[in-house]
Amino acid sequence: MPFEKGHRPVRRRPVSDAVKRLEASKKGAGKIESKAQLKHILANANRGETAERNVALIWFLFGSLTRIGETCQLKVKDVFTKDGEIKSIFRMRAEYTKTNQSRDCVLVLKQQQKALLAWRDRRIADNAMLSTDGSYGGLYGESPLFLSKRGKRWVTLAFNVKKYQTKDGPKETLVCSSMENYVRNLFKGCGFYQGSSHSGRKSTASLLSDAGVGYDVIQMAIGHVSDEMTDTYIIPDPQRLTDALNSLYRSVPALGVKE
Repeated sequence: MPFEKGHRPVRRRPVSDAVKRLEASKKGAGKIESKAQLKHILANANRGETAERNVALIWFLFGSLTRIGETCQLKVKDVFTKDGEIKSIFRMRAEYTKTNQSRDCVLVLKQQQKALLAWRDRRIADNAMLSTDGSYGGLYGESPLFLSKRGKRWVTLAFNVKKYQTKDGPKETLVCSSMENYVRNLFKGCGFYQGSSHSGRKSTASLLSDAGVGYDVIQMAIGHVSDEMTDTYIIPDPQRLTDALNSLYRSVPALGVKE
């Protein structure tokens, strides 16, 4: 869907407080101010023996607008079909999420797809949890999408349980502290001192809004629901989000991809 720079999106239905915070608040996780800042972050992520994993992970935060804890719980089969194709829309399972509600996420950004394939190829080259029949692009479908490097071996990430209080009572969620810390330190190393693992969601939602993308498209991207909705939400034409994301980050190189 074409859009004009500087044109604010029209809100077609009630807006949740969470999305209002993403668009207007300076509190909480910081947001990047420019796409040049994201280029710098990706360039620093694209270093060392875990470069392909790191770049793919960062693109999930900015391209699929996922939370770090749920991203680290994704399995290969969640984002790859059995035939090895990347799913343009994948289901974030309820058991992965902080809210304990499933939602649809997009994987339509070209740079993100390239980074994911580069990470897949790295896993294959390192013989890291592969399928026996070539399914799921060569990776074992039940294995975690993202792994940790221990010596020369790729192993599963470690999680710890975080307990917190809500208006509905006590809740628990899984936290991957190592990857949270990695992302936070990566951002700090790039001079993005207010950055956290939540900054990808906040940044892309804000940049899409600033670019004049319709509110319903932003709501689809961020995965928050209006007050009238319960377990699901109405998804507009995915092509609109595909066009918007690829237009937004057109000038940012994929990195992590060996030509």
